[in-house]
Amino acid sequence: MVPTSPPERASLPDGGATFRLRGERWGPAGLLGVFLLMALLYLRVVPPLEGFDAVAHFQAVLHLRATGRLPALDTSTLHASYELIAQPPLYHALAGLAAAPWPVEPALALVTASPNPYFGGLSQRQTVALPNVPWGARAPLTAARLVSLLGALLAVVASWVLARTVVPNSWSFALAVTSVVAFNPVFLFLAVSVTNNGWSAGAVALTVALACRVALQDEPSRAWFWAGAAGGLALLAKYSGFLAGAPSLVMLGLVAQRQGIRSALTAIGWAALGGVLVAGGFYGRNLWLYGELVPLQRMAELIATLNRPEPWAWGVVWRYVPWLVWSYWGIFVAVIAPPAFLETVRLLMLVGFAGLLPALLRRDGATYAAKGWTLVMAAVWSLVVAAAVLHWTRTVMYGEQGRLANIAAPALALLWVIGWQAWLPLRWRPALHGGLALVMVGLALWGAQVLHTAFRLPPALDAVTPDRPLDAHFAGGPALVGVDFPNGAALAPGRPLALTLYWTTPQELDEDYTLFLHLADDANRLLYQFDGVPGQGRHPTRQWRPGEIFADSYTIAVDPMGLPLQDGPATLTVGMYPFEETTRRLAVSDGQGVPIGDRVILAQVRLHAQAPEPGRVVTPLAQWQGGIGLAEAVVQQNAAGEPAAVALLWQSDAVQQQDFTRFVQVLDAQNQVLAQMDGSPQAGGWPTSTWVTGDRIAETVVLAPAALTSTVDMELAEWQRVVVGWYDAQGVRLPLTQPAAGQDFVTVMTRAD
Repeated sequence: MVPTSPPERASLPDGGATFRLRGERWGPAGLLGVFLLMALLYLRVVPPLEGFDAVAHFQAVLHLRATGRLPALDTSTLHASYELIAQPPLYHALAGLAAAPWPVEPALALVTASPNPYFGGLSQRQTVALPNVPWGARAPLTAARLVSLLGALLAVVASWVLARTVVPNSWSFALAVTSVVAFNPVFLFLAVSVTNNGWSAGAVALTVALACRVALQDEPSRAWFWAGAAGGLALLAKYSGFLAGAPSLVMLGLVAQRQGIRSALTAIGWAALGGVLVAGGFYGRNLWLYGELVPLQRMAELIATLNRPEPWAWGVVWRYVPWLVWSYWGIFVAVIAPPAFLETVRLLMLVGFAGLLPALLRRDGATYAAKGWTLVMAAVWSLVVAAAVLHWTRTVMYGEQGRLANIAAPALALLWVIGWQAWLPLRWRPALHGGLALVMVGLALWGAQVLHTAFRLPPALDAVTPDRPLDAHFAGGPALVGVDFPNGAALAPGRPLALTLYWTTPQELDEDYTLFLHLADDANRLLYQFDGVPGQGRHPTRQWRPGEIFADSYTIAVDPMGLPLQDGPATLTVGMYPFEETTRRLAVSDGQGVPIGDRVILAQVRLHAQAPEPGRVVTPLAQWQGGIGLAEAVVQQNAAGEPAAVALLWQSDAVQQQDFTRFVQVLDAQNQVLAQMDGSPQAGGWPTSTWVTGDRIAETVVLAPAALTSTVDMELAEWQRVVVGWYDAQGVRLPLTQPAAGQDFVTVMTRAD
């Protein structure tokens, strides 16, 4: 039974009079302040046109801004924006008024250029964040987002009013209910998107809040005029505003019970008057021009993809119910919150719904909101909207979106909070309400982190020193500064190849270029291929900032279903091609403008059919700067005692990023070279640029007669010692760190006297 008298309401506990008075004074302000701070955070992390149908909504805003009149439902309007066909005009008109100080053309050019062609496949971004956009083009978009936020703010305020109305003696209950509405990450996402969802949720919440207030407080029938006017606002925000009638009719039933049928009918008349005065002109126009209050037939004729060719079977619809639940809380267009988030909200929902039964069975005064007309109102509101969402899922293309249930967010929040608090004694409930508010703020921050990760641009790097510098310039503007292989240029099962590319551009890029990475072995078999958008899909080329360098990381793993790896070398290359011309690769030139082909060779990669076993680390005979060590060296002699070959065992204490040439020399007493063998380890099979930490590389260097570099009168028989060392591509020898720091070779054998 709903309490009606002030003494009965005053008897409801709420943690003490002082706590109640302070909460009533500061609770709403604090809640709104946190909500606005959270909205500013979402404004920052969500790109301007990333919301559901945001581009089409903004085109509708600009069309109304330019024409200043309601559009006809015809093909020309459809070409301007399909949202002008499918939606009432409230949000678009308000956003158009907010954008009035700025011209339409720059903003329209911005929205036309913003769609990301890779969205839905290679990128989660719906749009690109174009560089150097003038304020005059961005301002209308910002205004449209702020108008959307204003509608969401109305939903938050109306939720507070509703909760305070149904449980008037517990401000903490209102805090919990409103927090569940305000800090839902999807609600915040929509609140800062260019969409009419915020105004739809706000107007419906206001309608029901006013209806409950009038009914529960036994106000005169004429007070229903304002609930009807709010309902008219809901009908101008979205056609789903008609659903606000279901919970309002429940409250009219309460009026009929308390004041009689005559009073209820009078209330209906006042509500109808308010609704007609606000929305009657628009719906009368629909009826006059199209023969329907909601011109569904006309919509279907114009928007060929609006309705499914055949409604889904109910079995298919029921399988989508978990998705609808997830999309109410944590699915932001193509960005999906992690499983831990989704399981958390699912558990919270289940606990709340399960608590409704004990809430109904308890007989304490504080749970009166869970009984009688109030509970029926919330349940009817929730169920009618849920049925509508299931109907949309069944009949409307892309209708399987739980966000559509936001027009019932206050009802769902009421039911959940009533269920959650039913598990605890009365004296603990204020603490529970505060805890729920904190939990919801935590979920909102979690959602913001998910969105930040999905949409953030790679940070601009002030100074970059790649491990492997490059100076490659692609036709059209992209430039590759260098590449890192942090774990080395080697690939084996269970040991993927990580690399980081460093990109920049000297100019704004007018086209979308697709990046490709190819790994091919010596037989030209393509072992790996990647085609996609830099920055893990977040950084299409048209949004690159001139002069900024950013890091672009990839991981190449062996595909067990692909071609089997064979021991040996492979070549890793990178290139680009225009989005719409997949067969035309961009030409590449070096820093001097000399053409180098249509791709850049990043590295020679060493392949292993099986992951190498880590070798036994030993104290090396010699250690070179950079981590190359000589673990063993055995000089093999011929029958005459002359050096014929040298067996070497190398080890690497660090990742090697460049190719060094190994030399083995036979010297006489005057340090003249009698024989020399220079080359890459294992005849090029293990170049040092592919060495990784822990590698052990064995090779035997044969000192063949053809390698003799002595003059005719110099005999190998005069040899005195055998030395080993390294030098780089410029011929500069690598210095030792031990046994003789600074020396550029090590003696591995000295001739005995």
